[in-house]
Amino acid sequence: MLRLVVQSAKINPPLSPSPKPCLTIYFRDMKKRTRVEEGNDPIWNETLIWHLWNQPLENDSFLQVILQDAGSKKKERFIGLVTILLKPLVQNPNEVLFVNNLNLLNHSMMPTECTVTLQVAQIHHQDIEKTDNEDLLGITTREMAQQKLMVPGVIMDKTLSSKPQHFQVRLQIFEARQLLGNNIKPVVKITIAGKQHLTRIKMGNNPFFNEIFFQNFYEVPAKFFDETILIQVVNSSATRSKAEIGRFQTDIGFIYYSPDHTLLRKWLGLCQRNKASSGVRGYLKVTICALGVGDQALVDQKPPYAGTQIQIFKSTSAPIKLAYLQFFIYCAEDLHFRKQQSVNLVVEVELIGDKLRTKQQMYSIDNPIWNQILTFQIQLPCLSSFIKFRVLDCSRGDCQEEVGKVSVCLNHISSTGQEIEGMYSGFLPCFGPSFLILRGGKKAPFRIPEEGTCISDSIKDGLAYRGRIFVEIITQIKSYQGTVIKDLSHEVTKVERQQYRQKYGLCVIFLSCTMMPNFKDLIQFEVSMGHYGNKMDLNYKPLVSTTQYSPVIYDGNIYHYVPWYNTKPVVAITSNWEDVNFRMNCLNLLHITRDRLKANLDTLKSIRNPRDPALLQQWKKLLTELTEDCQCPLPCMTDQPKATQLDKKKWKLRSLLLQELAQQAKEAQPRNIVATVEGWLHRLNAVLPEPQESLPDVMIWLMAKEQRVAYARVPAHTVLFSPGGAQHSGKFCGKIQNLLFQYPEGEGQKDTLPAHLRICMWLGNVTDSKDLQLLQQGNMVVYAETYENQAKYKDEWGQQGLHHCPNFSDVMGRKALPKSDFRAPPGWHWQDNWIVEPQRRLLLDIDINKSKVLEEVYENQSRDAKGPWVPAAIPNTNVNGQPVEATENVKCPQGWHFKNQWIVELNHAVDSEGWEYGVGIPPLGLPQIWSSVEKTYHSCRRRRWVRVRFRDHSELGLEQETLSFLQLQGLANEGEEGWEYGTFGSKFHLDPQPTSRFRRRCWHRRLAPNKERDVAPIFLLEGSLVKDTPTKEPEMRRSWHQFKEFLKRTPEDPRIPTMPFIYCILNKPHYYQLFCYIYQARNLISNQILTFQGPFIRAVFLNHSLCTQTLQNSTAPVWAQTLIFQHLLLFENPQDTKESPPLVMLELWQHDSRGKEILWGRSMWPPVVSLDLQGWVLAPLRWHPIVKEFGEEEGEILASCELILETEKLTETQLPILNIPWKNGIYTLPKDIQPTLKLMAIEVLAWGLRNMNKVHYPQLLVEYGEKSLRTEPISNFQTNPNFPTSIFFLMVSMPVEEAFALPLVVKVVDNQDYGQQIVVGQANINFLQPYFCDPWALNYRPPKLPSTFLGYIQKFWFKSSKNEDEYEHDVDWWSKLFWATGDANKSLKYKYKNYYTLKVYDCELEAVPAFQGLQDFCQTFKLYQEQPKVDSPVVGEFKGLFRIYPFPEDPEAPKPPRQFLVWPQNEDFPQMCLVRVYLVRAINLQPQDYNGLCDPYVILKLGQMKLGSRDSYQPNTLDPIFGMVFEFTCKIPLEKDLQIQLYDFDLITSDDEIGSTVIDLENRLLSGFGARCGLSKSYCQSGPFKWRDQMSPSYLLEHYAKQKGLPPPVFDQEEDSVLYNGKKFMLQSFESKPPTFQGLGPKKERLALYILHTQGLVPEHVETRTLYSNSQPGIDQGKVQMWVDIFPKMLGPPGPQVNISPRKPKRYELRCIIWSTAQVDLVHKTLSRDKMSDIYIKGWLFGLEKDMQKTDIHYHSLTGEATFNWRFIFTIDYLAAERMCVQSQKDYIWSLDPTSTKFPARLIIQVWDNDIFSPDDFLGVLELDLSDMPLPAQSTKQCSLRMLETDSKWPHLQHKRISLFKKNTVTGWWPCQVQDKEKWRLSGKVKMTLEILSEQEALIRPAGRGQSEPNQYPTLHPPLRNESSFIWFRSPIKNCCYVICKRYRSKIICLFLIFILGIILFNFIYSAPNYLAMTWIKPELRLNPPIKIVNVIGSIKGKRINSSIFNSENLHRQRVTTHKPS
Repeated sequence: MLRLVVQSAKINPPLSPSPKPCLTIYFRDMKKRTRVEEGNDPIWNETLIWHLWNQPLENDSFLQVILQDAGSKKKERFIGLVTILLKPLVQNPNEVLFVNNLNLLNHSMMPTECTVTLQVAQIHHQDIEKTDNEDLLGITTREMAQQKLMVPGVIMDKTLSSKPQHFQVRLQIFEARQLLGNNIKPVVKITIAGKQHLTRIKMGNNPFFNEIFFQNFYEVPAKFFDETILIQVVNSSATRSKAEIGRFQTDIGFIYYSPDHTLLRKWLGLCQRNKASSGVRGYLKVTICALGVGDQALVDQKPPYAGTQIQIFKSTSAPIKLAYLQFFIYCAEDLHFRKQQSVNLVVEVELIGDKLRTKQQMYSIDNPIWNQILTFQIQLPCLSSFIKFRVLDCSRGDCQEEVGKVSVCLNHISSTGQEIEGMYSGFLPCFGPSFLILRGGKKAPFRIPEEGTCISDSIKDGLAYRGRIFVEIITQIKSYQGTVIKDLSHEVTKVERQQYRQKYGLCVIFLSCTMMPNFKDLIQFEVSMGHYGNKMDLNYKPLVSTTQYSPVIYDGNIYHYVPWYNTKPVVAITSNWEDVNFRMNCLNLLHITRDRLKANLDTLKSIRNPRDPALLQQWKKLLTELTEDCQCPLPCMTDQPKATQLDKKKWKLRSLLLQELAQQAKEAQPRNIVATVEGWLHRLNAVLPEPQESLPDVMIWLMAKEQRVAYARVPAHTVLFSPGGAQHSGKFCGKIQNLLFQYPEGEGQKDTLPAHLRICMWLGNVTDSKDLQLLQQGNMVVYAETYENQAKYKDEWGQQGLHHCPNFSDVMGRKALPKSDFRAPPGWHWQDNWIVEPQRRLLLDIDINKSKVLEEVYENQSRDAKGPWVPAAIPNTNVNGQPVEATENVKCPQGWHFKNQWIVELNHAVDSEGWEYGVGIPPLGLPQIWSSVEKTYHSCRRRRWVRVRFRDHSELGLEQETLSFLQLQGLANEGEEGWEYGTFGSKFHLDPQPTSRFRRRCWHRRLAPNKERDVAPIFLLEGSLVKDTPTKEPEMRRSWHQFKEFLKRTPEDPRIPTMPFIYCILNKPHYYQLFCYIYQARNLISNQILTFQGPFIRAVFLNHSLCTQTLQNSTAPVWAQTLIFQHLLLFENPQDTKESPPLVMLELWQHDSRGKEILWGRSMWPPVVSLDLQGWVLAPLRWHPIVKEFGEEEGEILASCELILETEKLTETQLPILNIPWKNGIYTLPKDIQPTLKLMAIEVLAWGLRNMNKVHYPQLLVEYGEKSLRTEPISNFQTNPNFPTSIFFLMVSMPVEEAFALPLVVKVVDNQDYGQQIVVGQANINFLQPYFCDPWALNYRPPKLPSTFLGYIQKFWFKSSKNEDEYEHDVDWWSKLFWATGDANKSLKYKYKNYYTLKVYDCELEAVPAFQGLQDFCQTFKLYQEQPKVDSPVVGEFKGLFRIYPFPEDPEAPKPPRQFLVWPQNEDFPQMCLVRVYLVRAINLQPQDYNGLCDPYVILKLGQMKLGSRDSYQPNTLDPIFGMVFEFTCKIPLEKDLQIQLYDFDLITSDDEIGSTVIDLENRLLSGFGARCGLSKSYCQSGPFKWRDQMSPSYLLEHYAKQKGLPPPVFDQEEDSVLYNGKKFMLQSFESKPPTFQGLGPKKERLALYILHTQGLVPEHVETRTLYSNSQPGIDQGKVQMWVDIFPKMLGPPGPQVNISPRKPKRYELRCIIWSTAQVDLVHKTLSRDKMSDIYIKGWLFGLEKDMQKTDIHYHSLTGEATFNWRFIFTIDYLAAERMCVQSQKDYIWSLDPTSTKFPARLIIQVWDNDIFSPDDFLGVLELDLSDMPLPAQSTKQCSLRMLETDSKWPHLQHKRISLFKKNTVTGWWPCQVQDKEKWRLSGKVKMTLEILSEQEALIRPAGRGQSEPNQYPTLHPPLRNESSFIWFRSPIKNCCYVICKRYRSKIICLFLIFILGIILFNFIYSAPNYLAMTWIKPELRLNPPIKIVNVIGSIKGKRINSSIFNSENLHRQRVTTHKPS
């Protein structure tokens, strides 16, 4: 194979934004990719493997390397490529090609500055795994899966099932960024499946949490995947209604089906619920994983606070963040209501936990109309698996009554483009307008679907059809401003075309029904499609949807069948649906392609031998058929007027995929073919589902007692006829198919098959059914049926004694059917008159296929209180108390005979005479409890008489006898006899019995079609044949007794129609012979039942079954037997049988300890049908899966079956047709298919036994078939558990084909006292292919003991100087760890770091593929009990190895060389060793305490030794850093299993075990990969990392060469070279320049170390081991990083211990001087109308909120400027290497220990406005990450928000960023920001000086907080501020006047004018009444005489007077003078 180690790359010039580079490497048209990294200097250290097979490297072989940016928004961005020629590896195959800093080429093939570093090497198969065959099948076959070495602690994945399983959900919250809000205190609220978790409350808009939450489940997978995960970020300081900042939702199923079941470090956009215009309100960085049993959590090596660039998790198909999913809910039809009344229906849509409902409306019909739009805001891709629709009835107001539901898989209505490897980008979710089928009721049992597909709706939603809803789904990218729920117009014109209906017809012919349990009642089948055909639904036209009632007949073995034989029942139903043929045609074409590909793949998998010539033939056949199918074009959807957008998009996707598969099939090579085909099949399955298949499935129900018992479900498209031809029609349209019925969920018996049904179906438009002919032979017959009933009354037959039964009724006697009421349906006429035809199917003897029957009669007696026993009133009854004939009157039926007389049964609880006693209880008088002891109060007794009836030997077989009875002509004219005698509910007989009191006979009348029509006549059979008549009410004149009897009747609903029965008569029988060749079976689950107890195979074919011989207990039973079924009867045409033969079912049975037969599993497949033996070839043996309950494959059977037609020529020969060998009473396998045996040699390397308890002298027994060998017992197992002799040889006869080989059984037999031998352990090796080898291979080298135990050992003593050991270096071991993980943030820059690299494995060292599980010397086989139970514990281990190879049968032929070398007994075992265990840290431990944390500590156990202390626990953490070294001495292998346990410390209760892992120290010591001590990168004799092994590199190289059988290396000191393995290595080839590091060792050792590194040995490393717990088997409980060094003491003392003590933080002091502010927002207005703010500054470090500090207040700032000269001082403990602060504090007062937390060094500065009576106003915030902060501006003009941007659109304008810990001191201006209308804006600027000082520097340069002493470095003087704060107190009057005049003068003037006007208005209002009264009333005229106006006027005229005369005084005088006389 070719191994490529991808180390690193460098992108120059650097790309911005930071790229996500990955490498794509092509070798011989095979593409492989590395993982995606981040940054411009990616480091992968990833190994890629290509298998060379039989095509070695050539001179022109090359690798093409392409570097791409996977993070590009569009197609992956090309960066550069390079071609690497592999010619150097051809010339020197064992060398390593180092490619360092190779420049890449651009599109123009010009060199760039981007480089890549690689290593290429050619690895031979013998170095990894010994095999001599080319495995064309690839590693995905079952054998290769079983060949994987079992690694301790690693559990293989288990297939999901319907059983509850353990699951775990992990959710880690890292940090949030850019949360909207001012002065917020965010907390993250996580809700997982309804359970809530909370993080700690933080402060600021960019909080850092770094908290992880676990939640465990024990649930059924289907329910587990439906649970949702809700993540809410909430502002804890706000009110509840306004607290939520944003949320994110997904379901667990989406997480589980993501790559590695994980979303790793994804930035999630936070949105508000149901706020379409809110947008993204922040980002949250999380890791979510959902783990099942055996799933491994990803190891995240990056620190929690890594990366500042936010890369949102978004779709690759559309570069957007938010979208709006609109659901157009139009209408519904065929809704199912329990009660016919007005209902209030709503449609509820659920998406990831969010639910929306349509508006409630009242409907009185089943076709409601909503016409509403529901809008969801989603993120793309939508992190959900399903959209759920529910139709609810809200009549009661609670909306709890569900009408129906349906789920739509999002993968089916959208695409991400991953199905196509080209440029296709997929499409967004869309649907319809189309119908969705609602379901409800009983559910189907859960089955896990194929990979990449969603669970079908019937599994999730139910089996019963509940109607359809008409919906449309549209995804909008643009911002949506509408409401969430919106009404549509009632005139929806664009969907009117969907309302057109066509009439469909469905015809089903039932051919056979077998493998049924014993149904004691009559059964029938009902076929329905939607509500059509459902006889319980009376709202639809009656149809012929049910078969006639039939009994089930015993088949002579264990099953029953329905005796249809040549009379096949037929059903025909019609329905009305829209035309969807254009859509189904495309779907059926894809199904044909998929089915043929899957069938060919199954054939490939069944061929297990890679050298089988049929393999390449089948491969070519697969490619040819796939190319043909993919080149067949799909019907175009772009021109189809009825096609929806989803139709067009899926058509494009499917067409592109077919084109791509066709091209790949043409170019495919026969390498790794199974994996290739499985990939093609997976991609086809991904595009196959059709969500718009609006036709409901065809449901076939098995009914008994009018109850639906079992069902079979047939998708409508599989039987749909298309006028376009057979390719467009369904694959089963008009063809015979096999259906396996199943019980609904929670019903039926376990491991019981309800029925195996063979049917022929046709579905299509009735206009296409004119020439409908389903079978190639047969006649359709239609009958009307009624039963005439009579009762025996006074010894006469008549109608008087019928009571409740009508004279003419149906078969059940419930509904009256007079012959006169029958009417011929339209299109049909009566062909004949009514005739009597006994239904012989109902008259069949249920014991007809039994060879003997036990008859029983109970003799009953009774007595009074004091009387004797006398015969009872009914002296002879059955077990239920029903009367039967006396024993002397029982007659033997025809065809039977008795051998013995009646005897009393004494084999149960009876007395000596057989009596049992009881007390009779009315009304029946039967006791409920019977006793065998007579008591005085007993009133009844009975005893049982039995006799066996035997069948007579007849010339006819049992089936022929049954058939002859059914075919007797029993028709008679009307009035003649044809009576059946019996009672309803029991069996009827043709012959009357003495006790018969009821009889009936069946009347038939045949119907015939009228004339030729364009529609098949059977589709015209609609409506009832009998006109329904209303049931008459009971007359009150009847007696009360008659009325009670009437009420007791429970007749069938009279509205249920009476339909005719349709039969297909097949009169020509065909006989076949079936040959079942059964070779062997084997178990696939090695840790369960290893030995089958008394196994045998039962072959079932139709209603026949045969059994093989029962074998002794065996691990892989071999029958090598042929089962022959002769004279099998089938009535259908042989050509139909060949196309769709009945299934052959092989059942594997075994016996339990009591001898009871137990079904272990079934395997079924169609046989090969041969209609003519011309050119006939025996069917080869193939492996077939054995399926247990829930479809789980747990075994295999090697068998084949063929069905041969008995032609006239063949019937003349002697049966059986084929010449099958007969031996020892059975038919053996034909010689042509018997496995060919050859002589093989099995070499056994038996090293020893381990972990065997309570054994004395164990020995090993190896068995293969009948051959075995034994080792010598281990004499002293307690001191040396190894075998005294290790190499053994066994000769066996083994099949040439390795796939047919028997398992190798390894047993451990203990020799106890007195010679007793007991098997104490057993292991089965089922797959021997890994151990086959070629003994003559030149490059094979046998496994040897490690080099340290071979021959001469020279001890290597260390000379260490104390001064050197105590020397402190700049780097520590943690630097090496961070260099290895590629974390540049934590690793210091060190020029010699290339000398000190180590390897960090994210798995166990045993799980690294290159190290073969560290079992290269010998493997570990787990031993179980000889007869184990399920999940039995391991009882021990066997360490050994096997080699199998052909051995010549000719004794003179040369014998092959031995594969294992025989070495003398080694005295060095057990070996004393010094072991050092380095425990670095643990990751993601399972919480154990109520606070979501744990207090872990470590306990090491090795044998009886226990290390570790609970006092050294790490408090309150899930990621403890131990940094501990345990050193101890042990004896290996007596003490080999090192168990590392992690416990949780509890103060009061017992400590809880978190998890544990086990390391086999012996494997590490014996492994040839040098796992005992990893190779350091450099040989250093001084410095921080000294050589720690016991031997120098030169000695290691010498002994490694000896172990590999190579000559020792020869060193040349002068040339600095070495001759190793025939090649000369120069030191200059490894060191191009002399090293400058002074601590390196001599050149000889360095050169030896370089060569050792090229041999694939274990390097210096850290392994990551998974912890498991017994409380949750198989669930990851966390991981621990560690390594182990083992030093045999015989080699001398080892090197010094590695110091891995945890780093301790360094104390720093941060001094922040607030100088001034500028342009701060002014929030208050003064009395002078000026804006001002009373500014002060708050400051604190993130995580140290308690040490919050603030400045004094700058009052009355009118310009936003403020001066402070104030110093903040913060003390922090900082880890410079990790860029994190560390703080330890108690969470609560009562907390026992402090909690240590890490958080980034982030300074938060807030600007506030001071208020006295109201809360202070928030003005702005500034957050600075001290390790990555923007360089401050030197002036306010240069200060802007652009300084805070981390991801600028223009990289050249990116603001420079610095680290304060490197800069130490900075001074300048930084911007503050505030949220305004959900956006951030500039709110001010702050001038600060930031200075970071170490603790020593702070002591040397002390300074005080604020302006307090010591006020120095620098001295802060009080700021010079305007004294505006006290101006009011100096001249208050002046200032008041100023304020009044300047600001309030206009208001004062206005108030004064208003006051004057008010006074005037008041005076007016007050005076108006008096003035009006005086004006209107005039009181002066009433009190004085009248005035003589004339005189006055005359006197006035004679005088000149002024106007004053009119005043009151003058008038008064004038009046007075006028009264005087003249």
